[in-house]
Amino acid sequence: MLRWEELVLLPDERLGALDIAEVNLACAAGLPGAEKIDVGLCLHQLDYWSREVRQYTEARLPKFRHKRSDYNNSEAYFRVLAMVTLLQRDLGVRYNPAKIPADAAFDLEDTFIHGIIQGQGGTCASMPVVYAAVGRRLGYPLKLVSTLAIGGGHLFARWDSPGERFNVEATGQGLSCLPDDSYRTGFYAAAAEIEDRCGLLKSMTPREELAGFLKERGLRWRDVGNHRQAAESFVWAYALTPHEGMHACFGRTMNEWNAHLEKIEPPGYPAVYFHWPPARRLPPVVPEKMERDILYLEATEDLLKDPERDRDWWGPMRRGARPHTQPIRVDVYFTPQGRAFKVQRAENR
Repeated sequence: MLRWEELVLLPDERLGALDIAEVNLACAAGLPGAEKIDVGLCLHQLDYWSREVRQYTEARLPKFRHKRSDYNNSEAYFRVLAMVTLLQRDLGVRYNPAKIPADAAFDLEDTFIHGIIQGQGGTCASMPVVYAAVGRRLGYPLKLVSTLAIGGGHLFARWDSPGERFNVEATGQGLSCLPDDSYRTGFYAAAAEIEDRCGLLKSMTPREELAGFLKERGLRWRDVGNHRQAAESFVWAYALTPHEGMHACFGRTMNEWNAHLEKIEPPGYPAVYFHWPPARRLPPVVPEKMERDILYLEATEDLLKDPERDRDWWGPMRRGARPHTQPIRVDVYFTPQGRAFKVQRAENR
């Protein structure tokens, strides 16, 4: 199985040669509930759906050729319509009805494509990925496109070839091909500068698709309060596509993580000094401050949540007691193997 930690290091050309479905599921691995995902089953089902769509489409091509005007005089449009029709009508691809209300909370099955195949259905986060996965198996130039929506974001697909380009909106019943300007008003309204700074309404590259899946991974980690894993997902999403939207997700998570750690710091917590590593672990496109902020919070979390230190120091200090020996300074050293702590202590009398 693919691993997202390896995918982030690949160039666009190699990423683009991979199955978008496998990339999507790789970004779900390790999340709470991911142990239920049957990757082999999902990929087998997509292969089966693709064969069914191919046969269905080829059998109906004479109908298109007889009256092209019924299909916008476009074979590409006809092929996408046939694909969406069969997937929705006969093969069970649908929006999860429990997630239609605007205030419905999304979980793992609503975010990644296995929910469509193994669960109760998908959402706008996963259905366009299934359409792209099936379409690409058939040689269709389908891309993913993101935009804003009230309460969050929205994903759709796009047929994007040198000779033809149209949007594929098929999370509801049937197929709609809305122009780009429809995503700039009303429910999807976004200011022009936001559209530019967040990379909205543009066909995604393979790296941008991976970044979007990592963003969803980060959101799921944040939902369960694992800020450390969420920050890792968001910073790598930013490394792949360094725009304002990814930076905002990272910044919010870091603020929440820092606030959580401040709450569990005991009175009298020692001064901590960081000795930064000479080599970076993140690509140069990521500002060094972002990397150091992560290192700082990781080390702080390790200090505060270490069971022995909590037993001997932090726990008694929170209760107002004076431990026999109390740390007064901690030096944090970063090595290729991880991090080391040197604690200077004073004896209480």
